[in-house]
Amino acid sequence: MSPPIALFIIAALRTKRRDELVSSHYLGSGGAFALATGTNGTRQARPSVSFLRGCNWSGNSLTLAKESCFCRYLRKPTIKPMIRALLFALIAVQPASCSLSRYSDLIVADPPDQHSSSSTVRLTYLGTNGYQLENSGRSILIDPYFSRISLARAGLGLPIQSDKSQIGKGMARLNRDIDAILVTHAHFDHLLDAPVLMQEFGAKLVGSTTAVELASRAGGDRAQCTAVKPGDVLSIGRWRIAVLPAAHDRLPLAGVPFNGAMKKSGPPLHASDWVCGEPLSYLITIEGHRIFIDSGGTPEALPSINTGPVDLAILGVALADSRERFAAAVRRLRPRFVLPSHQDNFFEPLDRGFQFGSLTDFEFVRREHREQHLPGRLILMDYFRPWTLPPA
Repeated sequence: MSPPIALFIIAALRTKRRDELVSSHYLGSGGAFALATGTNGTRQARPSVSFLRGCNWSGNSLTLAKESCFCRYLRKPTIKPMIRALLFALIAVQPASCSLSRYSDLIVADPPDQHSSSSTVRLTYLGTNGYQLENSGRSILIDPYFSRISLARAGLGLPIQSDKSQIGKGMARLNRDIDAILVTHAHFDHLLDAPVLMQEFGAKLVGSTTAVELASRAGGDRAQCTAVKPGDVLSIGRWRIAVLPAAHDRLPLAGVPFNGAMKKSGPPLHASDWVCGEPLSYLITIEGHRIFIDSGGTPEALPSINTGPVDLAILGVALADSRERFAAAVRRLRPRFVLPSHQDNFFEPLDRGFQFGSLTDFEFVRREHREQHLPGRLILMDYFRPWTLPPA
């Protein structure tokens, strides 16, 4: 479903050869991005500025010659911050696709009065790529993020910090006996709130070397941190956690967001200070249940065939990269249930309810699952509505 389009700013997601012509389509087809300001979905504005010379329009797509003035312009190092700002602006001006109500047949949740038992595993969705897993009165958090920094603050490079009131409101609805916090990578929408949660609840942090360093600089106790790498296996309480390799999906033009080196010293103060670091995925085993989680990926970095079968696969599908690998990842994991993740607009407060982010495309994910006859039941979850994983 295409959003209203009045102005296109379009470029290629990927090329296979250096001299290849690359073509991309506007948002909704999964090929590129568009900056929307109008209300008529059929209107298109075609740029005529001279630096687009060498580019060819066809229908709703734009083909860019690799050596056109425009592509050379985009490759300038000084342009990358501008591209990032445009991408943030894109997310801001696009209308949300829809709420979860459209997919009520896919939403899973326990009855309001159901309580978990010692032999069950209960899952609660916290928004973005955040989850709580519970068993026998204990829990782990994965990528918990309650503060929901606004797009303007993140995109304009203003200082950001955890919102303790929002963290308190979120945790009031969750199990507060936390054994560990797992983070898939060190971006602010995955790690920002972890230091406060470490301080408040004494939880251990498990993440990459970059994640541990940033959390420590932000106030987390380094003694509560465990830096891990793919191949590591941890036992924390009743939880067995296998650390697996992963990749971060890429934005059009900009690649992996905030993918540079950490600043040399000092706490992370801006969104760009929370650099990605080394992406990780996890295979969590508890009470015989096997749960795989990542926050996204690329077609070049799939889960190992030896990881499956799993009971639940939580797969980030925020960007086109991660959606392109969705079918292959599901086939490798062979889940009983598959939960697409990282689809909501994480610049909006949680109390406004779930809205799909502008760069997501759940219709594509649903169609892939149906038409390619992928294994596992496709499910969705709403904020703070626990669901008990059924026994095999």
